[in-house]
Amino acid sequence: MSHYPNTDFNEPYSSVSFQYKQPTSPYPYNNSNHVDPNKKSIFPKKQQVSRWLRLHQKSLLLVAVFLLFALYCMKGIISNYTTFIAIKMDNTMFDRGYVSCGLLRKEPMLFVQDTHHVQVVWEMNCGMSNKDMTLTYWTDSKEKKVIGPVDPKVLDPYHTVYKATIGPLSAGSVEYSIEMIKQNRKKKTVARHSFHWFANDDQQPIRIAALADNQFGMMTFSSLLRQIRKFPQQQKPHFLLHAGDAVQNYPSLRQWQTDFAAPLTMHGLCQKMPLIYAHGNHDYDSVGEYTYTRHHDNPDNDAQHNPWFSFSMANGAIRFIILDSNLDWDLQDQWLKQEIESDSFKQAQFRIVVVHVPPFLEYWDPEAWFQLRQSEWGAFIKDRYVPLFEKGGVSLVISGHQHNYERGERHGIHYAIIGGAGGDIDYDQVKDWGMYEAKLLDFHFVMLEFRPPSALDENDTWTLQWDTFNVNGKKVDSVLMAGHPRASSPQDMEEPADQQEQQQEGEDVNF
Repeated sequence: MSHYPNTDFNEPYSSVSFQYKQPTSPYPYNNSNHVDPNKKSIFPKKQQVSRWLRLHQKSLLLVAVFLLFALYCMKGIISNYTTFIAIKMDNTMFDRGYVSCGLLRKEPMLFVQDTHHVQVVWEMNCGMSNKDMTLTYWTDSKEKKVIGPVDPKVLDPYHTVYKATIGPLSAGSVEYSIEMIKQNRKKKTVARHSFHWFANDDQQPIRIAALADNQFGMMTFSSLLRQIRKFPQQQKPHFLLHAGDAVQNYPSLRQWQTDFAAPLTMHGLCQKMPLIYAHGNHDYDSVGEYTYTRHHDNPDNDAQHNPWFSFSMANGAIRFIILDSNLDWDLQDQWLKQEIESDSFKQAQFRIVVVHVPPFLEYWDPEAWFQLRQSEWGAFIKDRYVPLFEKGGVSLVISGHQHNYERGERHGIHYAIIGGAGGDIDYDQVKDWGMYEAKLLDFHFVMLEFRPPSALDENDTWTLQWDTFNVNGKKVDSVLMAGHPRASSPQDMEEPADQQEQQQEGEDVNF
């Protein structure tokens, strides 16, 4: 019989009891929290993780580099989807009233009104009945001019549109701000931007980014605007040109927000670059109000109320005519004839027409073209206006409607179709005019750069550099056009004659 019945001789020695094994504290084998050494954990030990990382660090580095490279290559796609989600969520929040009232829903958009005026269009959401809106603008002279309060146009409880016209303007930088005045007369600036105007400036290049037919193609439209935004500062456009069909369904307030205004705002373009706008068949307003685009409502001049208009740049060296292919009216015919005979048109070096339906269309849906007689749409442009273009010496005709790109020349006039900003591409050719030398069945935009005469140019000739880019920003077409020297006015003809007579009299005396 053991003298030590309570002693477990399998236990480790204690520092106190060196002769016999006594339980130590804490006792490892009777502890209820003890983990069985034979039971494996599902998680690797820290030492194992460190060892695995050391062994595979080269492979991990290669994977990380590959992922970063893939993200870099897909940054455009990621940016487009981010923009798409942001635009859709923003519109939903406003439509459902999830945001507070008195907020700017559409940032100001600039539209060329005429040679010396720009129209500003912006939209607020709800709660504007007890608030006034004013617009303030100033040029290099720093003299501020205030317009307002601006009359609102309430479309529904979440859409209130305002329009105001800036001008007269000549040349240089123009800054403007939009203020909201509350009942307590406190002012809040809701937007402030600037743009450059070239009515009387003939010493600097003028750049215009042109596109058309972005209808129902917001992702593609945003991609093209992103490419325009990426131009370096010294190459950024001063204006935007849109040849029509900004939306698929004109009455849709949602489409005007998500498919047109929001992409332009997200890329920061339409607040700084006035739009030269020609209405298409999808954004045609049958009552002529044109809520979100240019609308010249001048009670003192009925002629300026029409959707067609003209304006000049660069001290008259460049003349634009904007026509409406929806209106087969004698009134537009008579106005066009008067414009072509005007001194402003004759004396310009570049005489450019913008009209949505092209005179010489080649691509369309075959069934719609042949069976539904859509070939007759805008036929008056070719039948009645082209002879006027040729007689008046038009330099360039820019159109959309056909959803691809073509450029060519006919009877001394350059014709360009630029309808590839987002609408489904037209691949079926229904007509061959034999005049187009450049074609692209893909999405695109065009950059026009009007260059002033060089100091060594005795003819004082402007040039136009025409560059076409695809959706990835790659140049796919390019041509250089020369302007025609201005026609001399009768006063200019008389002055040299008088000088010649004086010189001849002097020579006779000397003889």
